[in-house]
Amino acid sequence: MTRRARPGPPDTDEARPNWRLATPDNVLLRRFGYVRLVGFFAWLIAVIVLYEIFGRSMWPIAFGLPVLAVVTGGYFARSRQYPRSAVIASLLADAFVLGGAIAFLGGSGSGLVMLYAIVVVSAGILLGPLAATIFGLFTVFLGVLQLVIEEMGFPPVLLHRPELDDRLPILLASLAGLISVGYLSTTYAGRLHELLDVANEEAQQVRERGRRRRSFVRQASVDVREPLLEVERVADELDEQWEDMSASERKRMAARLRMRVTELDAEISQLADLGAMDETGEQRLVPVLLPRAVADVVVGLGERLEGYVVDVQVPTIKVLGSRRATRRVVYNLLENIVEHTPLGTSVRVTGLTTAGHGVLVVTDDGPGIPSNLAHRLFDPPDEGGGPRVGLPLVAELCASMGAEIRYEPAPNGGARFLIAFKLAPSGAPSADDLAPVPAAEPAEPEAV
Repeated sequence: MTRRARPGPPDTDEARPNWRLATPDNVLLRRFGYVRLVGFFAWLIAVIVLYEIFGRSMWPIAFGLPVLAVVTGGYFARSRQYPRSAVIASLLADAFVLGGAIAFLGGSGSGLVMLYAIVVVSAGILLGPLAATIFGLFTVFLGVLQLVIEEMGFPPVLLHRPELDDRLPILLASLAGLISVGYLSTTYAGRLHELLDVANEEAQQVRERGRRRRSFVRQASVDVREPLLEVERVADELDEQWEDMSASERKRMAARLRMRVTELDAEISQLADLGAMDETGEQRLVPVLLPRAVADVVVGLGERLEGYVVDVQVPTIKVLGSRRATRRVVYNLLENIVEHTPLGTSVRVTGLTTAGHGVLVVTDDGPGIPSNLAHRLFDPPDEGGGPRVGLPLVAELCASMGAEIRYEPAPNGGARFLIAFKLAPSGAPSADDLAPVPAAEPAEPEAV
């Protein structure tokens, strides 16, 4: 079994920008599409107003209108299939359109080169730090290109400063501001996308836990159905044949009822413990006295272990976990032996410490598990696993406590399960310290 680590936010001191082009999620894509649509209509209104004032001389701004129309239409048509390409094309178009506005309104000597910051920040938010850096350098190039175009004899219509000595300081200050925006966008976009990755991973795990919970509950409800039907059958037989039954037959029917009620109780308890899959992962793990948990389960199983030779040799080991989940793990493993091995089976429960772990070992000398089933013992019911909830639930509970469970064939036949818990300090106080560990007396096998 592979340990599943609980994700957390990245270490602030060691966080570094993730130098890759991120893929925007559907929410960002949709909202960026709305921004583009609003921007297109705003640009259309600006073109109409400026045309009334300046006539055809405002063509650099008007030329951006068909560009926005084509790119915005293409964005809505293709952004779902090609999200990164659609965003990159849109940002390039925005840079081109803003360049036309700068060329018309004031050029390099107006400080309007800082408008390119819109593209740089958008690139960081949508595509991450790499895109912010690339578009930052690209817009600096466009700012310098604006100065070259002016020197070639194409000055802006408004706010133009004819002297190079007047324009150059303003352009340099604007480019410095643009570089600063690019740096900040790279830094904060990196952090933003790291947090988004963590949030997406945690959301995926929440969805996965919900899916697993539904599969467990669905299968557990199937497991409950058979004992219920058996209880109903016994009740019908008692109703129809009570007068004709002998005392021995009545005792036999009563035994059947008790057995089915016991099975129902176990299945209902299992359903209740499905909640521990999430609760344990959300709570702080506490020291759990392992021999106490085992002894409590042996005492709780009571008559169900009669007929089995049970040998418990668990030293005083404290592990980190949940008291309820730990007991459920032990309970399910022992109950599994009761349900799938014959009377007279020897059961040995031992414990040991190794490499910072407390390991509980449950071994039986029963018929064992067929090799074609062993590899999927812990699979959830809807992922090719067995028909029962028990062992998949054990695996989930172990994972929620940071523990690992493994199955292997016993050396002399039978089955062996090993659960490696994280070891707690031996002196750590535990709620299990308040009461003595009950003696788990080995049961004598009944005559078969």
